[in-house]
Amino acid sequence: MSVDDPLVGRELEGFTLGERIGAGATGVVYRATREDSGQVFAVKVLNEALGHIQSLRRRFEREARALGKLTHEHIVHIADFGVVDDIVFIAMEYLEGDTLEDRLQEAPVDAPLALHVMKQILDGVAFAHDLQIVHRDLKPANVFLVERPGEPLPDVKILDFGLAKFLSIDELSQEGTLTRKGRVVGTPAYMAPEQITGVSLDVRADVYAAGIVLFELLADRRPFDYDRRSQLLRAPLFEPLPKLADIRPELEVDPELEAVIRKALAKDPGERYPDARAMYDALQPFGPGAVRMAGDRERDHQRSRAGTTSVVISAEERVKLSTMSDPAAPPTVDAEPPAPLGTLPPEPPPSAAKATAAQEKGRSAAGRGWVTALVWLVGLAGLGGLAGLAWYATTLR
Repeated sequence: MSVDDPLVGRELEGFTLGERIGAGATGVVYRATREDSGQVFAVKVLNEALGHIQSLRRRFEREARALGKLTHEHIVHIADFGVVDDIVFIAMEYLEGDTLEDRLQEAPVDAPLALHVMKQILDGVAFAHDLQIVHRDLKPANVFLVERPGEPLPDVKILDFGLAKFLSIDELSQEGTLTRKGRVVGTPAYMAPEQITGVSLDVRADVYAAGIVLFELLADRRPFDYDRRSQLLRAPLFEPLPKLADIRPELEVDPELEAVIRKALAKDPGERYPDARAMYDALQPFGPGAVRMAGDRERDHQRSRAGTTSVVISAEERVKLSTMSDPAAPPTVDAEPPAPLGTLPPEPPPSAAKATAAQEKGRSAAGRGWVTALVWLVGLAGLGGLAGLAWYATTLR
């Protein structure tokens, strides 16, 4: 991957870039060594193709400032950031492990891991909320699992605050233009309804995303799982939230735990938990026993990964989504086209055939009844005529 990369071997303020270890929509990550200490770091630089876009650069620099304030055990630590020859970079702690997204791709996670990971995610996000910072792109791909020697469960590190919004920044300021009306940023599969429609959002958007992640950890599928982005964006606005058992029938979940998820995923932000700290507190009483499997079924579906890439939704698309009619209305069904000339009509199904035979039998029996009655009438009339002739003959004598 790194053979033709001009940044490999480049020195950025004391960090020497090595092999490329990851790439996303706006950034490329390199394994780097700090010259003064020899310590290994992960250095993220702005994608070269996007470096000339000032709004993206400001967003990237915002990630550095946000991470600089977020010194928490469950948030990736930032060591330094800067700009060298128009190259914007962030040096972060180097982590070994895999993302929660990778883990979900391999197999469903068990209940102890799901609840352990979710509580650590909420603990880290709650710290950010205390500083009035919204992540806005919380998803399994931005959750890193670090295995610790001797520990049965991994530690969580939350990645990528590049889409974070400082609630303390004036919406009318120069930096506030990144999150002003007309542009919606996030990942469709995890975006809250107000984030999709472009309504001013707050920390409760992260609560919604956390609810989606927890639902996915337990059900092994997101509540709204579509291939098309337009469907992913419409579903949170109009479709009712399914139950966990509807998605994974063998799953038995404590009703109170499911109530926590449903509260986090309320369409109205006012009905959700006010922040990640409140959701964290609500989740604390539940241990692995709150989730049970009725049977060990093998995975029988391919996980859809549509909608898991961060996108920017235009103002026109946002308006279209917000004014769309309810997709739950029954679709219009076209009339069946006539059969070509010379073809036999299709055979009715067995039930229809039985009904037709019964009707024919009834009509046949009714016809025979009328014939019998007519014969009797004719016979009686004939007997009456003979009797009349006999009486007339006696009168002639």
